Amino acid sequence: MVNREPLIFDYGPDMIKKVGIASGGAQKDINQAVAAGLDLFLTGEVSEHNLWYAQEEAIHFVSAGHYATEKFGVLALGELLQKKFGIVVEFIDIPNPV
Repeated sequence: MVNREPLIFDYGPDMIKKVGIASGGAQKDINQAVAAGLDLFLTGEVSEHNLWYAQEEAIHFVSAGHYATEKFGVLALGELLQKKFGIVVEFIDIPNPV
């Protein structure tokens, strides 16, 4: 859960079969999502042109926040380091609304 309200451009098909997820600032890669035949592309950031491109290409676009979508990777890395090396890892959550 990203603990924030995602921005959703709901222009894709009713039945979602193919989903692409790229954390952080991957909004620029929406064209690759379209080329791959995805029905939904989820990323962190959004740019104004994503609205119109998603509508023109009939794809769902979800922006869930740069910080929010990258947090999962940092937490997973901390857990891996803790298990592998027996070190204490502390994640300090400083939310960012972007």
